Amino acid sequence: MDQPDARARLVVDALPVAGGVSRIGGEEAAHAKARRLRAGDAVVLVDGSGREAHGRVVRFARGEVEVAVESIRATERPAHPPVHLLVAAVRAERLAWIAEKATELGASRLSLVVSERTQSFRARESIAGRLSRIVREAAKQTGVARWPAVEGPRPFADALRAETSETRLILDPSGEPFPATLAAAPAALLVGPEGGWTDRELGDALSAGWLAVSLAAGKLRAETAAVAGLALARAALARVPH
Repeated sequence: MDQPDARARLVVDALPVAGGVSRIGGEEAAHAKARRLRAGDAVVLVDGSGREAHGRVVRFARGEVEVAVESIRATERPAHPPVHLLVAAVRAERLAWIAEKATELGASRLSLVVSERTQSFRARESIAGRLSRIVREAAKQTGVARWPAVEGPRPFADALRAETSETRLILDPSGEPFPATLAAAPAALLVGPEGGWTDRELGDALSAGWLAVSLAAGKLRAETAAVAGLALARAALARVPH
C-alpha cells in the first residue's frame, strides 16, 4: 500500500515555472515555519488548478520562504463531471463547515446565495474571503490539488439565471426523490436556508428549469442538507458511464 505523502503543501496564488524560485509569505510562510521546514526539505506548491509544483526549500528570509521549483506535475482529473454547490447564506460557522466538506467531496464551485429569508448580516461581502481560506486549508489537509472556487453572495434571482449546468437541482421537501442517476454532465445543487425556500422562490426556480428534489431524511439543517445532497449528486454521477 502506498504511504501518504508527508511533504508540506503550501498554497500559492499561481504556480511558478519549473526551474524558478517562488517566494511565499504570509500564512503559508508561517505554516512552513510551524512545520519546522529547513533548507533542502521537499515541499509541494498548489494553486487549485489541479497541478502541483514540486520543489525544495532554499531558505527563510524576511518573513518569506523561498522554494526552488524542480518540476510541475498534473494530477489526475476528476472522474465525475463538476458539481456546483449553491447555498443560502446561513450562520458563519455553518458556512465554514459546508466549505470544508464541499472541498473534501470535490465540489467544483461554492456559491453563496441571498434568499428572502437570509438575514442581511449573514451575506456580507467579506464572508467569501473567509470561506476561500477555509477551502484552501481543507485542501492542504486532504492533499488535493483542486478545490472549489468561492463566489458570492449573490441575489437568488441572479443565481438562478446565471447557472448553465445541464442538471439543476433545488432541494425542497416537496420535491421528487433525489435521482439515483444523473446525466454525465455538469450539475448544480441549490440548498436553502433555515426555514426553507419561500413559495415564490421555489416557483421561480421551477420556472427557470430547476428540478425540485428531496432527501430521504426529510427536513434537515442547511449544512447537513448541503453535504448529503452533494454526496448523493456525486454518487448519482458515478453511476453513469463517462
